[in-house]
Amino acid sequence: MKRWIVGCALVLLTASPALADGDGPDRKMTAVETAAYESTRKTIREALPPNLADYSSAFSGFEGPALLPAGLPSDRMYRMSFAVKYALTAEASQRQAVAALMNLTQGTPAQQDKLAALRAKSEELKKARKTRDRDEKERIRAELKALNAEENRIVAEIASANQARAAAGGGIPAMQEVARALRAKELAIQLRINQDVRIPDRAKSYSIPGFPTAFAQDEGCPEFGSYCITVLLGPFEKGKRISGETEYALRASPGVPTKPRGMALVVSGPKDKPEAVRNLLPKVDLGKLKKLLP
Repeated sequence: MKRWIVGCALVLLTASPALADGDGPDRKMTAVETAAYESTRKTIREALPPNLADYSSAFSGFEGPALLPAGLPSDRMYRMSFAVKYALTAEASQRQAVAALMNLTQGTPAQQDKLAALRAKSEELKKARKTRDRDEKERIRAELKALNAEENRIVAEIASANQARAAAGGGIPAMQEVARALRAKELAIQLRINQDVRIPDRAKSYSIPGFPTAFAQDEGCPEFGSYCITVLLGPFEKGKRISGETEYALRASPGVPTKPRGMALVVSGPKDKPEAVRNLLPKVDLGKLKKLLP
């Protein structure tokens, strides 16, 4: 029995992984490391948009003790991650859904624009009808009649479409149209400091003045099922291709571990609303982030 217990203990000890650099106990940062770390957190928080209209925000990585892994070599960069998630509030979502549904029953955007133009023209003609010129009055009367006929035709077209949608049990298609009109439910920004990055081959170059290394993709983003834009800041070196991805690496350089050498900014949102991601990116102060780098 004792031999069996000893044997099990040996097996368990053999299967335990060895501690790698950075694993195990932590240590307090030195004064210099703490200063660099706090400056980094403060600058990144200031560079990110704090609030978006109709969205709640949740920041992560900006709080917690100033600790480093005890086994971290002095010449190794400390990898840091920061993020913020924006979620559309329930009130805003409901308000937009009601408005979109109302718009749907009032015709397509093109039909609504056409009706608005016809009605504006009719108002102008009614004011001009006060002229004493009989011929001009007759011309205005005929034009008003034509405008009214066109307006009635479009209104009937909209009503017919609504009736057809209802008769066909168009609840699901209607809600799909409403969903397409709504804003993104969630958006996210992530910052990965002092970390190598892999970019999928299917990612496409994205143009940002002053920041040449940027990519856009709708697959393989950190957030599953999302569209994302990745911007690399710092001296990343393009490396080898690995399983359909290209590695962008940062060279290890001596210095304060908590000082950023390079960073990857990832802005993401729903795959079917890429314009929301493209609109969010300019709200990030890339210039402020760039100043953190050597």
